[in-house]
Amino acid sequence: MKNIIVGIIFILMFTSCLGKKSEWVLSSPDGNVTITVLNKQSSEGNDASLVYHVTYNGKKAIMESPLGIDREDEQFSTNLKLDSESKPILIDEKYTLKSGKKLNVHNYGNEQTLTFKNSNGKSVQLIMRAYNDGVAFRYKFPESDTNSFKVMSEKTGFALSTEGKAWIHPYDWNSRFKPSYEQYCENEIAIGTDSPNPKGWAFPMLFNTNGLWVMVTEAVLDGSYCATHISSTKDGLYKIRFAEKEEVIIPDDPEPVSNLPWATPWRVIAISNNLAGIVETNIVQNLNLPSVISDESWIKPGRSSWSWWSNGASARDYKTQIEYVDFTADMGWEYMLIDAGWPDMEGGTMEDVVKYANSKNVGVWLWYHSGAGRSQDTINSFNLMAVKDARKAELTRIQELGVKGIKVDFFDTDKQNIVKQYYAILSDAADHHIMVNFHGSSLPRGLERTYPNLMTTEAIKGAESFGRQVACDKAPRHNTTVPFTRNMVGSMDYTPVTFSNKIRQGVEAFNVTSYAHQLALSVIFESGVQNFADNYKSYESLPSAPLNFLKGIPAAWDETKLLDGYPGDYVVMARRKGDTWYIGAINGKNESREIELDLSFLSPAKNIEIISDGTERTQFTEHAEIVKETLSIHVLPYGGFVATAKP
Repeated sequence: MKNIIVGIIFILMFTSCLGKKSEWVLSSPDGNVTITVLNKQSSEGNDASLVYHVTYNGKKAIMESPLGIDREDEQFSTNLKLDSESKPILIDEKYTLKSGKKLNVHNYGNEQTLTFKNSNGKSVQLIMRAYNDGVAFRYKFPESDTNSFKVMSEKTGFALSTEGKAWIHPYDWNSRFKPSYEQYCENEIAIGTDSPNPKGWAFPMLFNTNGLWVMVTEAVLDGSYCATHISSTKDGLYKIRFAEKEEVIIPDDPEPVSNLPWATPWRVIAISNNLAGIVETNIVQNLNLPSVISDESWIKPGRSSWSWWSNGASARDYKTQIEYVDFTADMGWEYMLIDAGWPDMEGGTMEDVVKYANSKNVGVWLWYHSGAGRSQDTINSFNLMAVKDARKAELTRIQELGVKGIKVDFFDTDKQNIVKQYYAILSDAADHHIMVNFHGSSLPRGLERTYPNLMTTEAIKGAESFGRQVACDKAPRHNTTVPFTRNMVGSMDYTPVTFSNKIRQGVEAFNVTSYAHQLALSVIFESGVQNFADNYKSYESLPSAPLNFLKGIPAAWDETKLLDGYPGDYVVMARRKGDTWYIGAINGKNESREIELDLSFLSPAKNIEIISDGTERTQFTEHAEIVKETLSIHVLPYGGFVATAKP
């Protein structure tokens, strides 16, 4: 009897201590990264709330920042009591991607779940992960309930020292075809600077603070939540903000709705003491679910020609599309993209082009409108992607023709219903062995791991903006920024390598970057399907060395290394395919420079072939060398070079 009483007392004491525990620490496998969560009393002493901070090698990466989430029916932001805590578990898995920075990825980190109850006895979980290159956390409502619940707000914030610098893209101004994540980055601004858009900032956010590089973004949108962005701030505290109510003409509320159980997206913080650790991380992909496609043999990354950039009406011209088929076959590229307007093709039909392309071993991609905000009274190519039965029927039809992929455009909002549509399109497309390119879309959040038929996403001010001189003038700085921001979270359909000047409404805009700079974008910008934008005649007129380089450039990589660079200044990127290394470098400054390369990583490569700037912007210089430990290459203002190293 005495033993029973002692046991009961011990259990009561343990339970009491558990409820009073106010600090929890999770470390990465190597011990260098730590996330600490505290249940902290307010300065007034009335309410307690959860906060967290993150360290890297003892340095504060994220300062004390708020946690919490409130539903319409319950609040989970104050006065929470610990109900249980799991033991940390080691995540140790290897998986493959079809495209990206590297194909073979190691997901290696520690995970822990803290379960809290609010004053009404309702539960919320904080699930944390600590990786060697960052941390992530999400909320989960673990109870089961088929009723619908609405999250009204997240209290989640990311506090950084205002003594640091930030590189952040403003969230898009609400207008037609927005948000589409096509704003220029605000480079090297003081942390805490207000966004020029009152709606705030977009992910990802890059910071240099306390001797560290820190990247903040989100991962995993499964249709049960909206995509989020960041409130503008003056004090260095960046807080989660839902999609804007006025986005597009879709009347839905921005707040997400779901039944239970329900998990939010991951809030992701990548950390490194150098930029290479930020550029090369796969933390976003690691947080996503494994592939749901059992047979991925039909998913093939590749290079694609594209006629729209040089002639916006070209999809309506059968003869032009046939010329692009022939050019694509001559280049040895896998695909061609027929953009908007193909249902009105003259001189032949889309079906005729696909049949001819099949005979030349060229895969065809077709453009469609997402249907966002469009009337569905009459089904056509501008709305069928929003209607399940019509979408599936169209996918069946084009699969039978031999079409390989679809480019779906103009999603216009980050609200939950459009997030659901991304999943629906990818799922239906996978059933029909169709690859997907999302344009006019939200930022990638790692979905290519779960649906590897997602080959690329726009969410970038790309080459299609070059019809305006201001875009051409901003391109050098922009090109040397986005490898550290937008492209580090996922494939980016910038549509690069444009040697020609683009003409828009009869006005010519002049390219300011060198031809070698443009050529290098084929290495520096990663995309599972790389859509080369220039007129095919422009490519055919190239000297043999750059032309052959474009013929051989891969679209999927076994390894990626950032060799050197600084956002908005210059970039030197190396990517490996098999035993061959491809190096691309670009200069974002209007002054010539010497780029010094450490080539020690190239062993056992013996020869390196270099295509660099000539004496003029439109000229190339070619030479070959025996691989040495170091190499110095001169580049023009806004110039660049490419190099290929083989054993």
